[in-house]
Amino acid sequence: MMKNSVLDAIKGRRSILRFKNNPVEKEKIEAILEAGRWAPSWLNKQPWNFIVITDKTIKEHLSEIVPTVVREGLKEAPVCIAVTVDTTEDPYHFVEDGAVATQNMALAAHSLGLHSYWIGIFDPENQSKSSEARVKQILEIPKTHRLISILPIGYSDYESPKKERKTLYHLVFQNKFGKR
Repeated sequence: MMKNSVLDAIKGRRSILRFKNNPVEKEKIEAILEAGRWAPSWLNKQPWNFIVITDKTIKEHLSEIVPTVVREGLKEAPVCIAVTVDTTEDPYHFVEDGAVATQNMALAAHSLGLHSYWIGIFDPENQSKSSEARVKQILEIPKTHRLISILPIGYSDYESPKKERKTLYHLVFQNKFGKR
């Protein structure tokens, strides 16, 4: 297998749900935000905005909305980044654009010795009482924007888990679906 620092970061990144109390250096946060800024987007629209959340009270309020399994990590993480997208900038591909920016930031965090996990908060039906709507209210996100994800970031409080992946044989076809 070819050795490459980007491929190594992709293969090495794991979702870490618990964090140490250590602060994250400002330079690392800025580098992570730069990685999000440089994500590809449909027609280079760059419809995203990033909300850097360090306020403990806000994180506490957010933790009451997200699924139970990710609650503690959100409160513990020294920094969380909410990824929003402006649907007026790109009404057709905003979900993908926000997802790619989130992934870029997760990979950047890993490459800088930090850990993160992805909290998917986007509600496809855009319901008024959804988790997305409730978080948007707390973070004062305008109606023209959708919230794609929240990315808690910090230093891991435990060993990264080892995970297996399906083989390429099970995932890849040639020219047409189902053709090996």
